Amino acid sequence: MNPAELDQILPQWAAGKLTLKQIKGYTDDELYAIAHTGYFFLMQGKNEEARTLFEGLVAIDPRNAYYYRALGVIFHKLGEEDRAIRQFGYAIRVNPRNPAAYVNRAEVYISRQEFGPAQEDLRRAIGFMGPKDGALERKSRALLTVCRRNGAG
Repeated sequence: MNPAELDQILPQWAAGKLTLKQIKGYTDDELYAIAHTGYFFLMQGKNEEARTLFEGLVAIDPRNAYYYRALGVIFHKLGEEDRAIRQFGYAIRVNPRNPAAYVNRAEVYISRQEFGPAQEDLRRAIGFMGPKDGALERKSRALLTVCRRNGAG
């Protein structure tokens, strides 16, 4: 990329109008291959390696809620609950109708014994679920029962 092109692109990138994914021309398949590796690391307990990959993916494609959710799971596993909640919040901001992000955040709230916010997230999640979300809905309803048994309305 020559300096004139860079001068044109950088302000658009800084304003959030372009992503590194768009600038570099990465495809979804290329980025999901990296995400697959990150997921593999996560399942192997290699949390720091997974974190590095998903933080890179967020930097390249900040409009993909899955990457934020993965980081939320990683931070929760690392015991960094505030950071986990923030990552799930970013995922919700990117895709506010994704029930999984609400359920993920509710799980962190439950682990902190914050049953009111957990219950709010679970109800919101259930409201966004469709016919293909049967397992997630059953999990959400079970978690709602946990919240009710622990004092949330």
